[in-house]
Parts: sequence; C-alpha cells; structure tokens
Amino acid sequence: MKTILRHSLKILLPLWLLAAPLAVAAEPDDSIGLLDAWQGETVSASRLPKPVSHTAENVTVVTAAEIQAINAHTLADILATVPGMQLESLRTLGSAAYLHIQGSSFNHILVMVDGVPFNNLGDNFSDIGLIPARIIERVEIVKGAASSSWGQALGGVINVITKAPDRERRSGGSLSSSVGERRTSDSGAELSGSIERFGYYLSGGYSGSKGLLANNHGDYSNAYAKLVCDLPGTGQLSGTFGYSQANRGDFAFAPRDWKEETYPRQLFSTLTLRTALTDQLELELNGRHVTRKIGKEFGLLSTYQPLQIATIDETVSGASGKILWRNPKNLLAIGVEYEHTWLQVNSIIYDPQDAYSSTTDRQKQKADRWGFYLNDTLTVGNFSFSPGVRLDLTGTSGDQFSPSFGITWQLTDTTLLRAYTARGYSLPAFLLDRTSEKVWTSQIGFESTTIPYLWLKGTLFRNDIWDVVSSSSSSNNYERHLKQGFEVEAKTAALLNTSLSAGYDYIDARNTSTHQIVQDIPRHTLLLGLQYDDRQYLKGVLNGRHIWWNAAGYRNGSYQGMIWDLHLTATPFGRKQHAPELFFSIRNIFNGSQYLDEFFKNTGRWVEGGVRISF
Repeated sequence: MKTILRHSLKILLPLWLLAAPLAVAAEPDDSIGLLDAWQGETVSASRLPKPVSHTAENVTVVTAAEIQAINAHTLADILATVPGMQLESLRTLGSAAYLHIQGSSFNHILVMVDGVPFNNLGDNFSDIGLIPARIIERVEIVKGAASSSWGQALGGVINVITKAPDRERRSGGSLSSSVGERRTSDSGAELSGSIERFGYYLSGGYSGSKGLLANNHGDYSNAYAKLVCDLPGTGQLSGTFGYSQANRGDFAFAPRDWKEETYPRQLFSTLTLRTALTDQLELELNGRHVTRKIGKEFGLLSTYQPLQIATIDETVSGASGKILWRNPKNLLAIGVEYEHTWLQVNSIIYDPQDAYSSTTDRQKQKADRWGFYLNDTLTVGNFSFSPGVRLDLTGTSGDQFSPSFGITWQLTDTTLLRAYTARGYSLPAFLLDRTSEKVWTSQIGFESTTIPYLWLKGTLFRNDIWDVVSSSSSSNNYERHLKQGFEVEAKTAALLNTSLSAGYDYIDARNTSTHQIVQDIPRHTLLLGLQYDDRQYLKGVLNGRHIWWNAAGYRNGSYQGMIWDLHLTATPFGRKQHAPELFFSIRNIFNGSQYLDEFFKNTGRWVEGGVRISF
C-alpha cells in the first residue's frame, strides 16, 4: 500500500504542480471572489455587522467551503492554515493545541463559539481541539488587541460562528466518516431544516485514535443543537446547546519517565432574543451558562504510578444586552455584559517513594465581572472612522479601560488602506495573585486587487506589552516586551481551475529593558498553498507551512523545512444533490519535524480517507 502511494504521489504531484505555469494562456477565473470580498460582512471586529471595507482591524475570514476542502476535523486544523497564526503542536486529531497571534501566547487570545467564551478560568486556555469543524459556518479572526469590543483579548479574537438552520427545506443534512492510521476515525451527522416559523440544526459526532504519537491516544464525542423561532413581527428567539467530552493522552516523555492524561468535559447553552425596535434600532438580549470539568493525571510512564491527580470544576453564568443603531452612514453598538464565575481545584499529590502517602490541596475562587462598551463606525465619503471604548470591572484584577480607534480609506476602486490603534488586556490565571498584562497595539495596512487577478494584503504591526511576568524569576517580577513586524498575504484567481496562495509574517520580539530577543516566540512563518477545483469532479488543496520558533535551547525544538499536507475530494457522479463525496488526505507528506518543544512533537506522515453524503 505504501509503495503504491509513494509512486502515485511521484506521478500526480508533479503533474498538478505544473498545471499553474502551463495555464498562462487561459482566461483567468475570479472564482475565489477576489474582486467582491470587501463587500462581505464581519461581526467580530466591533460587535456590529459591517463590510470588510469598513473594518480597520486586520481580520481574516475562513468559510465553510474552505474548511471542507482541507478535510478539517477540529478548529485547530483550520487555524493552522491562516497566515499570521501559529499552533505549537498539531498531533493526533483532537489533541490540545496552543495558539499564537503576532507573538501573543494562547492566554492572550479570546476564542468564542456563538458568543460564548471558550477560554477556561484556570489559565485562559481555549481547548480548540474540542471544537468540531463540522458545525462551523465560518471563523472570523481579529489579529491584534480587541479589548474595546470583547474585554480580555490582548492578542486577538477567534470568533466561531456555527451553522444556521436551513430555512429553505423541512429537512436535510449530511453523513460523513473517515478512517486513518493507528485506528484513527472521525464520524458525524448533521440534520437541518425549518417547519413554518421554527428552524433547527443538529449535529453529533465521535472521533478516536490509538495515538499517532506515544501516549497521544484519544476518544472524543460531541453534540450540538441550534433552534430558531421567528416571532410575530420582526423578532427572533434562538437557543444553542453544545456538549463535548474527551479522554486523551497528552504526552509521554520516556527519558524522564513522565506521562500525562486529561479528561475534559464541557457543556454550554445560550438563549438569545433579537428584535427590531424601529427601522434603525435593534435590541439583542442574551443569556448563557457554561460548565467545565477537567481531570488530569500526571504519573510515571514505566510503572503507571500516579504522581498527581487533579480535578478542575468551573461554571460561568452570564447575561448581556446590546442596542444596535444603524443608518446608511453610521453603525453604533452599545452594550453591557455580566458574568458570575466560579472555580474549584482539588489536587492529590503522591509521594514517588511511597505510593500510599499523599497530600491533598483544594483551592476555590469566584468573581463577578461587568463590562460596558460602545463601538461606532461613521462613513464619510471614501473614509470610515471606528472609535470604540470599553470598561471592564474584572472582580479579580482591577478595572480595565480599553479605547480604540480605526480608519479605512477606499483609495481607489481596487485599493483599501487601513490604520488601527487600541489598548488591550488579558487576565492572569484565576487563582494567581498577579496583575493583568496590558498592550498597546498599532497597525497600518493595505488590501489591493490593482494587479489583475491577484489579491494582496499587507499589515505592519507594533505590540507594546507591559506587566509581563518574567519567566526567569519570581512571579512578582514584571517585564515589558515590544513585538513588532509585518504580515503579507497573496492569492491568485484561478487559471485552468488552479490558484495559488502565500502568506508570510515576521516578528521581532524584544525585552525593552535588556534589548534581548525574547525566545519561544515565532520569528518567521511561511504558508504556501495550491488549490485545484474543476467544479464538477475533483477538488484538491496542497498546503505547506514552516514556523521558525526561535525556541530556547533547553526545549530541544526542531523546525527545519516545510510541512506539506495534501487533501483531495472527488465526486465520481458530479456535484449533484445527494451525490457522495470521497475525500483523502496525506498529512506531513515528507515526514518532517516541526515543533517548539520535544515534549510535544508533531505527528509524522499519516494517511486517512473517507466519504461524505448530503441529503
């Protein structure tokens, strides 16, 4: 099987790679929407729906079609393909992964699903390996401080917008299943439709693996539901419910005889009322509840003797209200949010010399949090101005004031200029007595299709972060870091059904007191992509990524060469309703090594295939 696979790749990949250069004589096809992308709307930058052309922040949107083309299992698979973002580890599907945006670490980035924060209370970690790609309609990513809209979002926001009910049919849906090496599998089902005023979207799935790396096994199950009811007049009531659970191995490190396993469980629910008060005023009220329970077991690999067992319980209950005022020249959002948070950690520590000797530690913390915000977008001719401000009463880390201001200029019909500056913050771990980290972000960028059939985007950024906890001394010693650099992206229109894409970003991170480079922050990131779509029978994506992590020596990191993933989707009977799709992926084709820390090595080459049926 592997011999056949190698020979097939040797033949097919070179032919495919030659397609683009040979296509120069053909008429390009703007199939990726390069010329009208600015008219698409986002809601994540300032909590109000507005065109991308009026959005001053550096925003990237990933659509459901793009997600399906890469055969993504979880949100982590999706984010790994986005320029300006880095994931510390991509291992067995469903594994935990740590995010970076413009040098900001995972605890600086706010991840949301249906407006519900997915970050835990303990250390602001968002377990994106538990968010199934199946339920996602699109992902909106704001790179840079977004605290004037969302609160603790020093490094950015990842807003997952789930699929809406199908309002055209009473029922429809899909079934999918895939299998891969080491008993890796992923199966799921969707059902969606509407009956008069009521709409529904239901999804459930299971995935598992024996582990593509040592002690990296996992079993995952998830369920999701969205119900919508159109009220008399112009109102709408909607509710969502999500549940996920996992039993997984995080790592095994034989030289030190260590292993770790975790057992996360999460349930969230929301209820939202939207209604038009007048032609220009809209009211939105929301309530939500989240419960999380995480079990952790740390022990010896050789004897399976536990060294520490911890149970983490947390709940977050919240409510919010927002008024949106819109007219042809102005968009204004005013809102208030409230959260009651509660966390308890129970830990049992065993004596490695005496398995029957142990100590127990219990910690508790609770807080009430309030947030008040105002965001505006005013359009004057070819300019749009976006002032914003937010006040947060955190309950644990003092009051936080977060202003922002952005401007866009439609220079020509094909060129847009952006500038943005903002103050942001991120809360420390819930149980630690530390001040919050703060940032002042400044960005300037452009977006252009002036060159025929080519879309270009570039951003210069400067993130001045203070109250950073020193990693080399006590917790009361704080540093100031300056992280600055640039990000560029490019996409071509399709030539003979084939298009190219590329992204590169550079980050220079320094301690402003010592002027030394801060390690463990990605310095160079390069993404390359080749997409093929004949719109009838075959679709293919070849993605490559390289992250130069600049890791500290003790981590023994490895980041040489590119990691290449190939994804193919075939519809033997054409893209018709109810026609089955066959998909096939080879991840890490050349078996490369690219990781920040030897504790969390990346997965080597592995193959999977499956089928997807819509009805």
